[in-house]
Amino acid sequence: MRTESIGCGLLAALCFTGGALAAGPDVTLLDIQSTSNYGAVGGIRGYAIGSHTCNIGTTNLIWANNGTPALAMNAYRLHNGRLMQIGLANCKTACCAAAGSGCGATCNGQGGSVLGAGCLDVYGSGFNGGQTRLAPRSVINGFTGTIGSYPGSTGDAIFRRLQIRQTDLTAANFPGALYFVEGVYVATDDAAGGAWLNNATYKRVTVDASFNLNLTGAAYTQIPAIRAWRDHGLGANTVDPAVNIGQVTIPGEGTFWWASKVRNLGNGRWLYDYAVFNLNSDRAGGSFVVPVAPGVTVSNIGSNQPFYHSGEPASYSDTWTATRTANTVTFATPQTFQQNANSSALRWGTMYNFWFEADVPPTPDAPVTLNTFKPGATLVPPLRAGAPSVPPCNPDLDGDGNVDQDDVNYLVNVIGGGANPGGINPDFNNDGNADQDDVSALVNRVAGGACP
Repeated sequence: MRTESIGCGLLAALCFTGGALAAGPDVTLLDIQSTSNYGAVGGIRGYAIGSHTCNIGTTNLIWANNGTPALAMNAYRLHNGRLMQIGLANCKTACCAAAGSGCGATCNGQGGSVLGAGCLDVYGSGFNGGQTRLAPRSVINGFTGTIGSYPGSTGDAIFRRLQIRQTDLTAANFPGALYFVEGVYVATDDAAGGAWLNNATYKRVTVDASFNLNLTGAAYTQIPAIRAWRDHGLGANTVDPAVNIGQVTIPGEGTFWWASKVRNLGNGRWLYDYAVFNLNSDRAGGSFVVPVAPGVTVSNIGSNQPFYHSGEPASYSDTWTATRTANTVTFATPQTFQQNANSSALRWGTMYNFWFEADVPPTPDAPVTLNTFKPGATLVPPLRAGAPSVPPCNPDLDGDGNVDQDDVNYLVNVIGGGANPGGINPDFNNDGNADQDDVSALVNRVAGGACP
C-alpha cells in the first residue's frame, strides 16, 4: 500500500524551521508544555493543555479578545494496533498576545491585539482551561476561521474542558497503551491566506495513578495526531510501516487526513482499520465508503466517534450507521444534512475510526470514498487507503453480478443526482470529477477495455 507521509521532515513547504517567513499571517502551535487535571465528574475527567504559539508569517496575526485564533484540544489512545480519539474540548479563544522570541525568526515586537510576525506567545494550561474563553466548536467555521458569539459561561470541573472518560485512561483496561494530546488552531486571517496545513501539533503523554497527563518527548510540530498511529505504531517512537498515511484537500475547501492498516488475523480473515481526521473542512464528512465485492464475507463492523459535550448539539455524538451493500461497506451519519444539519458529521478538528473483518486480502491503493456532509458539487479526491480484493475498476456498479448496459445507466443516474443505493463512487476514472468522462470510461470497461 502507498504511504503519503507529509510532515515537517518530509515536505518543507508545510513547515517552518527558521529563515524566511511564510507570506501573510500564519499561526502554528510550536509546542505543548503543560497540562492541567481538573478532576472527575460522573466518571469523566476534565483537562487542558498549554500552548506555545508562533506566527510564522510575514504580517501580524489578528489576536482578538474572545475571538480569533481558537485552539481546539484533543486526546487520543493507541492500543492494540488502533489509534482512537478519546476526548475533545471546546476551543480556547484569544486574549492578548505577547511578543516573545523562540519561533526561529526575528520577532517584530508587536503584541496585544496582534501576534507579531516571527513572534511567540505562551499560554499555560491553567489559562487555557478557563471556561469563559472556551468556545463551542459548533460556533466556529473550521474553513473560514470565523468564530460566532457564545456565552461566557462557567460550570462544573469538566465543563467545556478536554473531557475523557476515566475508563479510557485506566491501565488495567488498556495495558501498554500510548496516549497523545493535540492542539488544532483555526484563525480568520490565517484561513483567508490558505495557511491551515500546519495548524495541528501533537505530543505524547503518560497517565499516572492520579490520572494526570504527563508530557513526554518532543512535540510533533505542525503534524496532526493521526500520524501517531504510524509514528508510534510499534511502540513509543517506533514506526509501524504497515500504517499508511495520506491527505486530501477538497478543491476550494478544507483538508482531511486519512490512515489505514490491514492485519492478517489468520484462518482466512483480515482486519481492515481506517481513521479519518478532518483538519478544517466546514462541509465535514458525511459517509465513508469502502469497496467490497459481492461474495466477500464481512463481519465485526465497528466505528468510533468521540463524544461532544458542554452545550454542543447532542446529535453531534450519535453513532454512525454501518451498512453492507452489494458493493461496499458504507459508514454514514444517521441523518443527512437535509434531515438534520446537526447530525454527527465528521467535523473539523475531529478524527473518526471505521473497521471490519473480511475473508479476502487487501488490494493495495484501492480507492476508498469520503463524501461530504454538507452538499456541494465538488467530489473529495479518492483516498488510496486499500480495500478487500475487488476486480480492478469493477464495472459491475449495480451489483447484480452482470456487466452490461444497466451499469452504465446506473452511473448516468448517479452523476445526474439520482439515488445511489450501492454507495458507488461516481468518479469512475478517478480524475476528481463526476462527469461524461466517467461514463465513457465505464462504457469502455464494460466492453472489455482496460482500466482508466
